[in-house]
Formats: sequence, structure tokens, C-alpha cells
Amino acid sequence: MFSSLEKKSILRTVNLFAETPDELLTEIADLLEEVTFAAGETVFAQGDYGDAMYIIIAGDVRIHSGGRTLTTLSHGGVFGEMAALDPEPRSAAATAVNDLRLLRLGRDPLYQLIQSHHEVAAGIIHILCQTLRARTTVMVDDYHYLQQVARLTSAATAVEAGIYEPETIDEVTKRTDALGQLARVFQRMIREVYAREQRLQQQVQELRIEVDKARQAQQVHKITGTDYFRQLRGKANDLREQLQRKTDASEE
Repeated sequence: MFSSLEKKSILRTVNLFAETPDELLTEIADLLEEVTFAAGETVFAQGDYGDAMYIIIAGDVRIHSGGRTLTTLSHGGVFGEMAALDPEPRSAAATAVNDLRLLRLGRDPLYQLIQSHHEVAAGIIHILCQTLRARTTVMVDDYHYLQQVARLTSAATAVEAGIYEPETIDEVTKRTDALGQLARVFQRMIREVYAREQRLQQQVQELRIEVDKARQAQQVHKITGTDYFRQLRGKANDLREQLQRKTDASEE
């Protein structure tokens, strides 16, 4: 267990208490409780009622929600401050990445510190601003991610309708994550399907031409195979012979 002096030395390294006078650090150090968690152990679950904030002495903690990692904190990091300030369920879970040692500050002593020492209040505001900036960044990233998922969906709908425009997902293919890989595979599939469609249309056109030729040949055969046509051809031959005889006679 850490002594009060050791806790005080740790507090000096934490942004939350960067502007805190030395004598106040001694007071805060006496309010801190040391707690430990093994690797993989849950510090608190999402939805748990929060009544304390934590300062990391050693180890790393993963802050996550719905299976997605929001951030990972290490030595000197502070977490759980929002639920400690406002009695609401935890908005995210915290899990020890490795063996974790923390200093725990409960809600009641935290409130007393804020009310009696503006330095602590200023530190809390600073930490909250950092948290809000980080969450805003995550929200913006999520928004862009969903926009690009929508582009993939639209491209798939277009292909289903027979419209091939692989360039509409060029931006998504530049991503380095799983969505970018999916977009690159899908874009290649669009181009392959389009090329196959073009080849099929060409083959269909060529087949139509061959069918038309066969149909014409069949129709010609039907005509030339009739008695009437043979009679006409015989008469035509007779006429040619008569014309030839007249031509020969006139030349004599």
C-alpha cells in the first residue's frame, strides 16, 4: 500500500491536480483509496451506478462501449469522473488491460474538495473538456464512417438496378480498415460484373445476327423449294434462252 507521501508524489504527475498547492495535495492524498485489478478484470461495467473517479498508478485501462474501444489510458490517466460528479449510470465500461493499480476518490470527498478548493474544480473542468473533445472526435469519426457505409449501400443498390459506377466509392477504398478493404473488393467486383455484362451483351448481339441469318436462309429455302418457284425459274430460263437466240440471230 502507498503511503500518504507516495500518493502525494503521484498526484503531482496528474493533470487534474497540476495547479493544486502542496498543502492541498496532502489533504487529497489522505482521501484516496488504493485498489487493484487483475488483467482482464472489470473496473466497472457500462450502466453501473458511478460513485467514484479513478487515477491510474500503474497499468493500462480500456474504456469501451458496445464492444468498441473508446480510448486506452495509462499512468496518470483519470477516468470515471463524469459519473462521480453526476449520479448517473456509467456511459462506458472500464477493463484492466494488464495488472492495474488505481487510486479511488469517492463522490462525497470529491464534492467537498470542489466546493472548498477552486483549484480542484478547475482541474475537473479541464479533464471534462478533454473527455468531451475526445468524444466529439469519436462522434465525427462515426458520422464519416456511417456516411461511407451509406455510399457502399448505394453502390450495391445501383448494381442491383444495372447501374455500374465504381468510382462513387473511390473515397471509401482509401480507408485502411476493414471497411476500406470491403470497398476495394466490392469495387473490383463491380468492374468485373460490368465487363461480364458487356461481354454478354456482345454475345447476345452476335447470336441475334446469327439467328437472323439462319432465319433468312430458312425462309429463302422455303421459297425456292416450292413448285411455283421452280416454275418461275423455268420460265425465266426460257426467256433468257429466247433472248439469247434473238441476240445471236441479229448478229448474223
